[in-house]
Amino acid sequence: MSEIKRPIQRSLISGCAVFILLLCLLLTVQSYLQFSVALYQQCQVRLKTVIRYVDEKLDRDDLRSCINKRQASVKYYELQALLNSMVEPFELTYLYICFPSGNAMINVASAAAQAEQQRGNADISLLRVDTGYPKETMALYQRAWKSEGITYFRVNSDYGSCYTGCLPLKARDGTVFALLCADVNVDDLHQTVTNYALVGAGIAVFLGVLFAVLLLTWLKRNVTGPVLALEKSARRFAETNADGGDIRSMKFEPPELHSWNEVASLSKAVAWMTENIKRRVEELYSAEIRAKSAEIEAEDMTRIAYQDALTHVKNKTAYKAKEKELTDRLERGRIEFAIVMVDVNYLKRVNDTYGHEYGDKYLIGCCAIICDVYKHSPVYRIGGDEFLVVLQGQDYEHRDELLELLSLRFGDDNEDESLQPWERYSAACGMCVHQAGQTVEEVFQWADEEMYRRKQIMKSGR
Repeated sequence: MSEIKRPIQRSLISGCAVFILLLCLLLTVQSYLQFSVALYQQCQVRLKTVIRYVDEKLDRDDLRSCINKRQASVKYYELQALLNSMVEPFELTYLYICFPSGNAMINVASAAAQAEQQRGNADISLLRVDTGYPKETMALYQRAWKSEGITYFRVNSDYGSCYTGCLPLKARDGTVFALLCADVNVDDLHQTVTNYALVGAGIAVFLGVLFAVLLLTWLKRNVTGPVLALEKSARRFAETNADGGDIRSMKFEPPELHSWNEVASLSKAVAWMTENIKRRVEELYSAEIRAKSAEIEAEDMTRIAYQDALTHVKNKTAYKAKEKELTDRLERGRIEFAIVMVDVNYLKRVNDTYGHEYGDKYLIGCCAIICDVYKHSPVYRIGGDEFLVVLQGQDYEHRDELLELLSLRFGDDNEDESLQPWERYSAACGMCVHQAGQTVEEVFQWADEEMYRRKQIMKSGR
């Protein structure tokens, strides 16, 4: 007996460990994403409230005039005071109005939190030029300049990570002359989200380990322990009788189990089964050998009788059997089927020019195309260069598309001058769908006539 490569107890322990790790990972990721989404939603609400309020209070015409004249007005100082008054109550990092110009940012008005002011980022004067913005950050402001409504994006700098909202300010003529922006620092919030996610992961690990310990203990007592004892008895039985001795001396010794579940019942069933096997195996083995030989012989004879030797599809004899089957089913009720006739072109020319070996290759190639198009239907070779397909089920439902595809496949290969002459496959195809009252033979004849009609059209070059 071969050694067990994956013991059941070790597999259960490994499975529990993988389950705990996956649970921890999924809960951590899910918690982090969920808290992050909530974080940015709250930031958007706060930024939108501030921006909309400031937009209602400021005088756009006066502000534009200040920019054009490069001189602050009374309303400008009132706007500056408003910006300063809103930074701390709304826990903003910056609240400012600016506009991009080339690679620089031109300040209009700004206010900063006390922490930023202590780092030297005080209010910036009117039309002060700042060239310290990275190219990627400038691109975000340019995109906000061209947008309708408030645009939100995240910006990383040496001072931390900020979440920014920008609203384009338009003059009466509809032109944008500045951006009203508000920044919120999200570093601390991200740390809070991370801490919550880690706490959730820790709880998941604890609960997962506790669950795994309880589950493994219960399984060992009621499932794995009894199964291992039964496996040990079965292995001993197999090893004792591996030499192929007298079957009557075979004896299975079931383990003593107290699980009172299906495993104990299985142990009794195995013992009972071995006793029955000893009584019957010899006669069953002999009968099986005889039956298998007869079955294989019958299958070989059927396959030979119903298979075309060259193309390995079904032959005319097989089609006659299929025709009888369809006729019997028609007598019992209406069925849906269609017959496709395919007549290979130029087979005689290939045989006469290149020999029958290449003629056979030409036939096999044509047959391969038919089988590839009609993957779900039986294909029959009923003559030297004639094939027939009985369409039912999926191929019947798509019969028109498949017939067009078959014609295209033969047409493409025939026109491909890069192929060898015996690889330029060509055939005429015809199809007839069974109608109420028609016999199978009539469907066959209509399909054959349709194929012949198309063959004449191909010969005439139309």
